[in-house]
Amino acid sequence: MTVPSSIQKFVGTWCEKDQCVEYSVSVQDGVVVVTGLDTSDGEVLRIQDVSFDGSALRFTSVCPSTVFVLTHVFRSLSDGEVEHEFTRIEYWQRKRTP
Repeated sequence: MTVPSSIQKFVGTWCEKDQCVEYSVSVQDGVVVVTGLDTSDGEVLRIQDVSFDGSALRFTSVCPSTVFVLTHVFRSLSDGEVEHEFTRIEYWQRKRTP
């Protein structure tokens, strides 16, 4: 599998100054790999559904201790900055009425 050279602008570790989670992006054997870490307690996030369309990097993270599921989109703004869009996914049940 050939990974587009445009993925290189996403390679590295990304964080936001007021958050305790960081995401690292690398290319290993032609595959884009994303890892996630909660730096406050060392919990490793489960990452799945990684895809790259040439301009946006997308993936899903699951925090094992809270079962929070987030979908993420990284878009490059400059050499050292990305826009990080994320959506929290929750599963709700219909409330039973008496």
